[in-house]
Amino acid sequence: MKNTVMTRLSILVLNSLVWLPLDQYTKKIAQEDLKFSPAISYLGGLVKLIYAENTGAWGSLGSTWQGLPRELMLIYLPMVALLFFAGYSVIGKKVKLYESIGLSLIVSGGIGNLIDRILYGYVVDFLWMGFNNTIGTNIFNVADVVIMAGFFVLIIPPAIEHFQKKKSSNQQTPLDQQ
Repeated sequence: MKNTVMTRLSILVLNSLVWLPLDQYTKKIAQEDLKFSPAISYLGGLVKLIYAENTGAWGSLGSTWQGLPRELMLIYLPMVALLFFAGYSVIGKKVKLYESIGLSLIVSGGIGNLIDRILYGYVVDFLWMGFNNTIGTNIFNVADVVIMAGFFVLIIPPAIEHFQKKKSSNQQTPLDQQ
């Protein structure tokens, strides 16, 4: 696959067409079926469906903020960042294909959560993973999974490259290094 502007635009559009509707659909189901219901456990309680309205960002950060600071930090700043990531992923001169994929996932998930904040004033979350209600994740949603997948797509290839370079430089003998 050639790394052209058209390819990168297609990646962004395709990810948005797949993940945004799926995120919004699952949140709608959560609102309809989980909002006034007790948590539903799967796999012996390792996975739970539990409805939550997150008025902040990740881990409810900023949930108590009011007015302009809240709008700036939870709506406008993310909106600008998502526009920048989208633009950079498509038209950036030195953007690698994996970077375009990672950024498009972050943009798709970010838009999903931004839609919630604009429409409802909170983000609908409904997934939890952990052990015995003591060790576990924050309650999250499909958009959060897509954002995290994008983050991992961005960091894994450079990490692999770094460790491969380190390994090959460690395998050289002192005579090879001269």
